[in-house]
Amino acid sequence: MSKDDSAATIQPDEQKNKKGAPDIPTELPILPLRNTVAFPHSVLPLSVGIARSIKLIEEALQGDKLIGLVSMKDPAIEEPKPGQVRETGTVAKIERVMRASDNSLQVVVQGLKRFRVDHWTAESPYLRAAIAPAPDLATGDVEEDALVRTTRELAQEVISLSPDLPKDAGEFLNHVKDPRFLVYLVASNIRLKPAEGQEVLEGDSVKEQLRTLISFLTREKELLSLGKKIQSEAKEEMDKAQKEYYLRQQMKAIRKELGEGEGETSEADEYRRKLDEADLPEEARKEADRELKRLSGMSPHAPEYTVIKTYLDWLLDLPWHAISDDQTDIDHARAVLDEAYRALH
Repeated sequence: MSKDDSAATIQPDEQKNKKGAPDIPTELPILPLRNTVAFPHSVLPLSVGIARSIKLIEEALQGDKLIGLVSMKDPAIEEPKPGQVRETGTVAKIERVMRASDNSLQVVVQGLKRFRVDHWTAESPYLRAAIAPAPDLATGDVEEDALVRTTRELAQEVISLSPDLPKDAGEFLNHVKDPRFLVYLVASNIRLKPAEGQEVLEGDSVKEQLRTLISFLTREKELLSLGKKIQSEAKEEMDKAQKEYYLRQQMKAIRKELGEGEGETSEADEYRRKLDEADLPEEARKEADRELKRLSGMSPHAPEYTVIKTYLDWLLDLPWHAISDDQTDIDHARAVLDEAYRALH
């Protein structure tokens, strides 16, 4: 069983997989993978640390080096049994093994073909199963061609938006002609959750696999586009704040050179403090901030300077949150008005 995660897969070599593929036996040792889905035609590095999995690798090296890779249903289980792993997986050939200082194995495998578990033949010393080939069914018709084109275009857009993917990977997709290779190349390099990768692997036809990939790619494209928009907006806000700070510092320096001192700046700050304490309604505060910004950038000798101060004072004096009891007594209002009229005459 592999440890928590394996590294990202690398690009497959179509010609290597087309020529000299080994015969697949009808029974294989089965290595469960935690949080990882192995795909055909892809190279996958694994970290193997469980005792029974180490034994599996060591014994496979003495034979044909072929093993079956399946994903675990629950990655928290240390040594899963039949029923606790997926039964659609990938036949893989062990290409390289290195032993680490803690006795774990660093293994590189080459994915070959899909398989399904027919029945389990052993649980000890590790899982073994009789398997049946599960070939990817391609039709080569117009519908499949359209799905291939859509998948390729979406994958290229996702690559261009992904900071952790090499940009030339998008161009590489144009050279992949076999739709089977395209499916597994894309699936192994974009960020699919294990359940999503398993859904792609379990598709019986290339069309089904392509439709599944298109759904995931569309969502990933939307997420990446939204993330990029958020980052861009945040950067714009930051740049705007930095620019405003720089301009304010310049204004201070200019005022100092003109001998105007910092009285007007202190006055603007005082108004800002009063506005914060006044707790104005949203529309009033928005208007006050607009006028305060004008005041901050204006010489106190300017004709409008006093006008803006008077306006801000008026805004601050208004009883925004004071509530009076309404007087709706018409007779009382008439008496008050009559009394006022008599007093004038």
